[in-house]
Amino acid sequence: MRTALIAGASGTLGQSIARELLSRGYRAGLHYCTREEPCAAIAVSAPPNAVKTYQADFRDAAAIQNLVAAFIKDFSRIDALVWAAGIVKDAPLLTLKEDDLRAVLDVDLKAPFLLLKAASRQFLRQKSGGVVLLSSYGALAGRGGGTSYCMAHAGLLALMKSLAREWGPSGIRVNSVVPQFIPASGMGRNASPEFIEAAKAKRALKVDTDGAAACARLVADTLDNAAISGQVLNADSRVV
Repeated sequence: MRTALIAGASGTLGQSIARELLSRGYRAGLHYCTREEPCAAIAVSAPPNAVKTYQADFRDAAAIQNLVAAFIKDFSRIDALVWAAGIVKDAPLLTLKEDDLRAVLDVDLKAPFLLLKAASRQFLRQKSGGVVLLSSYGALAGRGGGTSYCMAHAGLLALMKSLAREWGPSGIRVNSVVPQFIPASGMGRNASPEFIEAAKAKRALKVDTDGAAACARLVADTLDNAAISGQVLNADSRVV
């Protein structure tokens, strides 16, 4: 049975991805930082022994190492790794605090780098596996007032493409998925009504869809597709 480690499984997107992968027969390790309840709820409804939950603060490099080590101890292998974590601290460049910039870069860019590095030995030993890093429309188009977040996610895409080249000869696939903007998500709840309407206005399709479910299906399909690597796949209709 395939295994998946989902970083940020307590968030709106992470929960949806976890449920989709479990429905496709994966066993899953669900990571959370402070909110254990959503992961515990998924574990209760999952088949017996299909889910383990793990706490880790991604600002702590040792916690990231320990997370991967615990997952491998419990599941013996990693068939899929999904990055669905992140923070946002938006402000105009003029007033953006250096500490806020550092916090976003540490969680949204440095942490996935360290997570992938910690998992790399297992992936390379297996000579198989799939990685999906959730990124952002802002990484492709930029966003006024969102320099720290967009910088981090543009770097995440560069990390994805570099690892796709590096790990491709070993049969390991690395891709990114860009979800649509989801107002109900942790990040979306902090957005202004004007920002939400502007995000919707950029969609080529003017119908409301379940953005989290669409993203989860695309993540799972990407993990299942042995021919895709190094790609940025968009789960929305915003055109860059």
